[in-house]
Amino acid sequence: MTIDRRSLLKFAALAPLIGPAPRLARAIGESINAKADYSLRIATGLVELASDHIVSTTLYDGQFPGPLLRFTEGKRVIIDIHNDTDTPELAHWHGQMIPSEVDGASEEGTPFVPAHGMRRIAFVPKPAGFRFLHSHVFAGADLARGT
Repeated sequence: MTIDRRSLLKFAALAPLIGPAPRLARAIGESINAKADYSLRIATGLVELASDHIVSTTLYDGQFPGPLLRFTEGKRVIIDIHNDTDTPELAHWHGQMIPSEVDGASEEGTPFVPAHGMRRIAFVPKPAGFRFLHSHVFAGADLARGT
């Protein structure tokens, strides 16, 4: 079998991808089989903003704002996100420099957490600091959507 210059260059361009492939496959497998560090539930519920002023909105673990999650910068975290609502949801990790597939922004290509479904995500948090988790669903005229 002879290899022409074009084929050689094409295969040489793929060489950098071969090195991390086993590590990437192992990381994906570990995420699937590992115990989650956190489990979040997205559901609708009522929040009292003031006396006699109650609104229906999206809650995380039955509260607004959602629960405090503590991560260690540089230490991988696994989170199971359960969506108990009737519509697909996004959980955006505001201020984290993480891959777009787990960032929680549809404009970046993050997959939605399906209605009445679950999505497991894993990432290495960075940078350190006080960050917010919030919905990135476009609310439009429905003010009960998103928080």
